[in-house]
Amino acid sequence: MALGVLALVCLSACSTIKLVYNQSDDLLYWWVDAYVDLEADQKPSTREALSALQRWHRQQQLPEYVALLQKTRSMALHDITPGQVCAVTEEMKTSFLGLLRQIEPAAARLGSQLKPPQREHMRQRYDKTNQEWRSDWLDASADKRLRYRNKQALKRLEDFYGRLDEPQREVLNHWLASSAFDPAFSYAERERRQADSLQTLQRMAESGSPNTAQGLLHAWTERAFHSPNESYRTYNQALWQENCAGFAKLHNSTTPAQRQRLAETLRGYETDLKTLIAQK
Repeated sequence: MALGVLALVCLSACSTIKLVYNQSDDLLYWWVDAYVDLEADQKPSTREALSALQRWHRQQQLPEYVALLQKTRSMALHDITPGQVCAVTEEMKTSFLGLLRQIEPAAARLGSQLKPPQREHMRQRYDKTNQEWRSDWLDASADKRLRYRNKQALKRLEDFYGRLDEPQREVLNHWLASSAFDPAFSYAERERRQADSLQTLQRMAESGSPNTAQGLLHAWTERAFHSPNESYRTYNQALWQENCAGFAKLHNSTTPAQRQRLAETLRGYETDLKTLIAQK
């Protein structure tokens, strides 16, 4: 988890956004510790780096989120195009990459300090989360996966729009039922990224140079976002475009009252983020 992800996830729970955000450095610390089992001498610098990241993020990126929410709110009352949806998600991705670049020096220092038992702990953590992922997406039948995706998407959408009627639910079901989502293909890429991360951490530890370690980490981030597997890049791009189109069609099926609720919800998030920005 990164701070930007936490901040964006918080947008689904307006009543808790300020509480969660103000604890985000602790939440990130616990997440890092769960994955790599920090040693005593690694803990103070990790906490300091995450606290510094939160301060930077509050002042530098939360204003970007406010601007993005204002832009999205101005679109909420009208029909939208897939291109508009993709543009918003691209801005979110760009912001997240900026956050990763900000934490890169500290992450490289920690990564180069990790010992073989800590990398093994990380591999075991990957195995645990992969087992959960396979249970949800690979071991289940196609019908069960579709019901699961539909349930997740419906909950998120109704948080914003209120209850969807049957025709709107049919739009959602058709979007997901005709999706190009391939769990086996996605899982293979997940495993590739994990193996790549462990190999990169080993090379960082062996490098003996902070600049080299940071360069290795930077290159890994690029591969994580732009897979070296051309087939996967094509698949991922198609899935992204498909989801932009699906969301646009769903939004365009909503009523004026549902769109007004969406706009009011977004305005509430703006207010919360502005409060967070004002806090020092």
